[in-house]
Amino acid sequence: MTIGRLKLGVEAAVEAERILRGEEFPRECVIKPRSFEEPIYWEIAHPTAGAATIVGFPSDPDTKLTTAMEVALVQAIAASPVEQHEAILAGDFEIVLGPEDAWGSFHKVIGHVKRPMTGSSILWKGPSQAIIGDNCASRLSVVALNCIKNSFNTIPIKYRFLELYRVMEARFLADIKSKLFNSFDAEPGSALNDALDALKSEMNQMFVLADTQKQAFEDCWTSLDAIKNTNTFVAALFRRIEKRKVTGRKHESGAALIYQIRCAVVHAGQKDMIFENFSDGDAAITAVLPFVERAALLLLDIDVN
Repeated sequence: MTIGRLKLGVEAAVEAERILRGEEFPRECVIKPRSFEEPIYWEIAHPTAGAATIVGFPSDPDTKLTTAMEVALVQAIAASPVEQHEAILAGDFEIVLGPEDAWGSFHKVIGHVKRPMTGSSILWKGPSQAIIGDNCASRLSVVALNCIKNSFNTIPIKYRFLELYRVMEARFLADIKSKLFNSFDAEPGSALNDALDALKSEMNQMFVLADTQKQAFEDCWTSLDAIKNTNTFVAALFRRIEKRKVTGRKHESGAALIYQIRCAVVHAGQKDMIFENFSDGDAAITAVLPFVERAALLLLDIDVN
């Protein structure tokens, strides 16, 4: 089947026939100009708002489209007025199908996604499905979004790690604030003391976050444990958490390791390890970075796979 300049496959033709028979398809479609270096395709599932699709591709006529993208284009043409069809088929337009309540929060995130200046990203040329939780809209603060944006625009890789860590930091600061406000009227003194105590121990707050996403932080531990015998920086990290007696559950150890990497990068030898003293520090961050990014996104109630 050929539509405009695009030759679409059998599945797209079957979808067009299905729509022509009057069967259901997404009726809400938003089209906006956006430059693309590579094609993107996301299937989004929201527990209360329903399903959505985001698709886009470069205007290069040699761009190869997946079957799922072709089907989405057929749906977009069916849902749009004729005057928008040229834009849908031209490339360098973002096409969003489905209710905005389903895709709105995730769209804020992927609007910043591009090829990272260093390292990899699980949001770039990787997964194509995202499950967006009901808490995402409230958790996706301006600070968290800026950190995600900066993580794609910064070098060296230690600063990319730091921006993703700051997403976690924004989450535990928001938790402290929420607990303070919720209990202040009933017990103002106790609420203030609890908030101050929480702010004194950033690593304990990381443990609180890790308890909500155990597998994600355990995966951080696993990725570093696999190289601790060959990477001097990672070996030093494990000695550090053992000295602090963080040797229990793997997700807690994973959170502690992430916190210690942050300290090594930021504190630069005041009382912590000095990241620059390890020639293999970049390799350690490269190994753990995808799992840190996944943990940060999960804490925002975004699960990509």
